[in-house]
Amino acid sequence: MNFFIRDFSRSSEDFAVVVRIDNLCHPEHLYTVEEFRYDYEHFDTSKYVLRYYLAEKDGEVVGYACYHHMPHRFHPQRFWIWIAVVPTSRRQGIGSALYKRILSDLQKLSAKFLHTSARETWPESIRFLENRGFREVFRTWESHLRVQDFNPAPFQHYLDKVRQQGFLLSTLSQEKRTDPDWFAKLYELHMTVLRDVPSYTPFTPGSPEEFRRRLVEHPDLLADGYFLVKAGTEYVGESFLFRIPAEPGHLIQGFTGVRREYRGRGLAMALKLQVIQYAKEHGYNLIKTWNASTNAPILDVNEKLGFRRQPAWIEYEKALA
Repeated sequence: MNFFIRDFSRSSEDFAVVVRIDNLCHPEHLYTVEEFRYDYEHFDTSKYVLRYYLAEKDGEVVGYACYHHMPHRFHPQRFWIWIAVVPTSRRQGIGSALYKRILSDLQKLSAKFLHTSARETWPESIRFLENRGFREVFRTWESHLRVQDFNPAPFQHYLDKVRQQGFLLSTLSQEKRTDPDWFAKLYELHMTVLRDVPSYTPFTPGSPEEFRRRLVEHPDLLADGYFLVKAGTEYVGESFLFRIPAEPGHLIQGFTGVRREYRGRGLAMALKLQVIQYAKEHGYNLIKTWNASTNAPILDVNEKLGFRRQPAWIEYEKALA
């Protein structure tokens, strides 16, 4: 072989090459070195496994592979894997060699299940996975909203109805200033509503420390774009936004959730409207979001608001003997 596989060194150069490969392989969703470094360095390796390998050819890194536990779907023998090879170096055995390397590690870790995903428009990736025994288990819709095209007038009655029912609309920025218990209440709400998000494997709550590192203190989270619905002093619904540093003008809507006992009252719609209004007022032009294909209520809300579906993401699973 005219390439070799080595460990990820955690150097600035290795962080940069992984991001370069990702952006070459998937230019629709760009990433920055700062984002990757933050996510990597704030992954709890005292509890979970995380490892990267790089493939070098003629002095240049042309591919990488990684595997890690899934904190919110944790099982000690279940892992997420990812393999990426730059388009000009494909069909040379590099992806296969990276897969064999991580598979060897995972077998030593007594792994039972491997998970990954591919966009439905990636036939090469799909063939690669299916040829190695992966099977489709779940689909997620990506949806986009062109913010400046959105007309809020037909939806004003949703906000009026929420206020008439006695609910209050707030933001994380406001709660930080006025409620000394904001963190404990936000953590409890987030873990409660996440339990009901459709998923192929069971939800496992993260620790408060992990919640703080991975969400509340994330440098791309917009605290004034983190919207909450309150019933009195209780937090009963949330929807929040991340900026995308590599894509100025674009936002990610991370999650919208409402406690079970408060559903059916228009709260999710009100939260989404607050998010869109925030984006419009701050000059953003695109919101991206992802929802399980089985999550009919939120997909219906998105469709009413004008979100347009993009190609689906397909989750695959492989059971190891």
